[in-house]
Amino acid sequence: MLNQISLVDLSVPMFLALREGLEAVLVVVIILLYLRKTNQRIYYKYVYLGIILAIAASIAFAIIFSLVFGEFTEIEEIFEGTTFIISGIFILTLVLWVSKEGPRMRENLEGKVENSIKTQKVFSISITAFIIIIREGVELVLLTTGATSQGSLNQVNVVLGSIIGLIISIIIGVLIFYGIKSINLSVFFKITNVMLILFAAGLITYGIHEFIEAGIINPIIDEVWNIKHILPEEFPDKDLATPAFLEIIGALLKALFGYNANPALLEVIVYPVLLVSIGLISLLIWRRNKN
Repeated sequence: MLNQISLVDLSVPMFLALREGLEAVLVVVIILLYLRKTNQRIYYKYVYLGIILAIAASIAFAIIFSLVFGEFTEIEEIFEGTTFIISGIFILTLVLWVSKEGPRMRENLEGKVENSIKTQKVFSISITAFIIIIREGVELVLLTTGATSQGSLNQVNVVLGSIIGLIISIIIGVLIFYGIKSINLSVFFKITNVMLILFAAGLITYGIHEFIEAGIINPIIDEVWNIKHILPEEFPDKDLATPAFLEIIGALLKALFGYNANPALLEVIVYPVLLVSIGLISLLIWRRNKN
């Protein structure tokens, strides 16, 4: 039976995998529903081909990235800081993509599929499915790597939690496909974009934190506040007086959003600046593409 610690550890990769998996599954469902609606089920196989290739490529990327990541333990702070910032920048590109495609996702996908069929470039359907899924797969690897480095997660928890999250997302996709449930895609992509912005800002800020720890960046002020006794970053925490539920909340916030209970002034400045600037850019792109 899973104990409390393992449940907390599993919840982070499970949540990340559910979000990434659901986004990929919804896109695949849109394509399949369109093919079913237009009585062109013969093209299902091209969608499945893209899915299989994308899953294989995502697994290969995860293995290679894990091996490379594990080779730099001697310069851990510098390498992890670089990894977090690069991951955050990559997530930012996804924020821009969702902001552009989200308002008209269904129409854009259906148009691409129809054009592929009309021009007999049916493998374009496979390429579309592949690109969508590999994007989510790479994003999941980067996010879980960041969560693992910031928290107490190990590879077993990450893999198991990710599998659970992906299974849940597939079940939801099957229910949507067969008409048991429906999701407002515009609302879903708005919510997912907010989550991506929080992830990206947290990853970049924590990357800066690692560079501060390595002595590469000037923190301006080493510690603006310290609330580890109120909301610690670890579970279990060394302070026996801290309630367990606060330790759990703090550990989840750290793993998901780069929470730091005793940030330097530079971190306090960078995080809100990133949130506001990314949020405004995303909102402008969303509104422009909505019309």
